[in-house]
Amino acid sequence: MTGLEDKFSTLRAVLWTLLAALVFTLIFASGKFVGAEVDAVQIVFMRYLGAAVVIGAAVLWIHRGFAPVRSDVPGLHLARAVSGVSGEICIISAPLFMAYEDATSISLTNGVIAMLLAIVLLKERAGPMHWFAAMTCLLGAILIVRSQAESAAAGSNMLGIGIAVSGAVLSGAELFFIKLLTGRERPMVIMLYVNVLAVIMLAVPALLLWRPMHGADLVWLLSIGPLALFGQYCWIRAFQNADAVIVVPVGYAAIPFSAILGIVAFHQGLGAVQVTGAMLVLAGGVLLARLPATRETAAGAE
Repeated sequence: MTGLEDKFSTLRAVLWTLLAALVFTLIFASGKFVGAEVDAVQIVFMRYLGAAVVIGAAVLWIHRGFAPVRSDVPGLHLARAVSGVSGEICIISAPLFMAYEDATSISLTNGVIAMLLAIVLLKERAGPMHWFAAMTCLLGAILIVRSQAESAAAGSNMLGIGIAVSGAVLSGAELFFIKLLTGRERPMVIMLYVNVLAVIMLAVPALLLWRPMHGADLVWLLSIGPLALFGQYCWIRAFQNADAVIVVPVGYAAIPFSAILGIVAFHQGLGAVQVTGAMLVLAGGVLLARLPATRETAAGAE
């Protein structure tokens, strides 16, 4: 690849990543868009149902059946689905109790959780810079938590903080499981299993919590499933055009995107402490994404 071609490939990757970050910024704001009228479980169910219908139809069109996409590690898919569904419910619920951009910043510390799981379970080694990046991320999250806790509606905000932190932990676990799956399964298999399993998991709770949807709420909730699949497609195209060290840091554009959305759509203001915290999460996440993950040698691991 020539230098010019390499630059265009990088530019395409950046544009695909920015589009993916924007898509998921909108999806994770679903709870704010529809308000308290629709439960977060119902929102997440609609998201996975729409995605399952689309990816299921694609599998049938391409393979004329589901046998070719059968998995040898269904338990790993189930673990990914449980953590992913639970995490997404938390991420969508948290902004109902705190500023949306703050909830997003806290949730983006999931990379630190994924790193810790990789160190403990996969025996990956973390150097001083890995720990510095992780601590920078966590310091930013702590500043945001402190800012929220000291505001007038402290009780409500503390609930939001707990939910946001839970979302970060669970989505970090999902990233870890995705890491394991990507070396064993094709992307279509991974997308099919998580969406179908999520629908099965959420069917009964969603039915029990079901509230009628009308007008713009109904249109939005019917759209987020295909929109989420498009976001996943954007990530895939981004990684096809550039390495993770370029793509992943650009994904932290979700922080300024969420800040802009919070100001424009939800009329939320930003304080100096919140901005500082978000920038620390952004800086730590970008640094963490650009550092190589290393393993202990086979002898050392044994």
